[in-house]
Amino acid sequence: MFIKTILETKGADLIAVAPSDGVRDVATMFKRERIGFALVRDTTEAVIGSVSERDIVQAMAEQGDVCDLPVTDIMTANIVTCDIDDTVDAARDLMTSRRTRHVIIVDAEKMMGIVSIGDIIKHSLNECELDTGLMREYITGQGYQ
Repeated sequence: MFIKTILETKGADLIAVAPSDGVRDVATMFKRERIGFALVRDTTEAVIGSVSERDIVQAMAEQGDVCDLPVTDIMTANIVTCDIDDTVDAARDLMTSRRTRHVIIVDAEKMMGIVSIGDIIKHSLNECELDTGLMREYITGQGYQ
């Protein structure tokens, strides 16, 4: 299965924050939108990094109160991307090796969306349920005409 299947199912929303946005504002937005990741875009709309719940927690552990800092002080500068035609397995392996919960999906350098490890798990569970149902039908002889 390909990563574009997940993106087609979940949608291609690319949520971004400004470099000067405060960490507290980003955390509030995460809670309101029920997300845990956003791109950081400069005034020219260029992506300069990403910020996640994990970035916030790690910054708090290292620096204490980070609520009033700009998001650029805690963001991850090197974003992780995969191609829209990559397999789900390849994306999962990339997330595992890079120790990230989100990847940006690109198609010929254009950002198409974000896929999280939760999206991959949900997709994998759906595939397992489908396979289990088909196997049950095969074993019981159902579905034959």
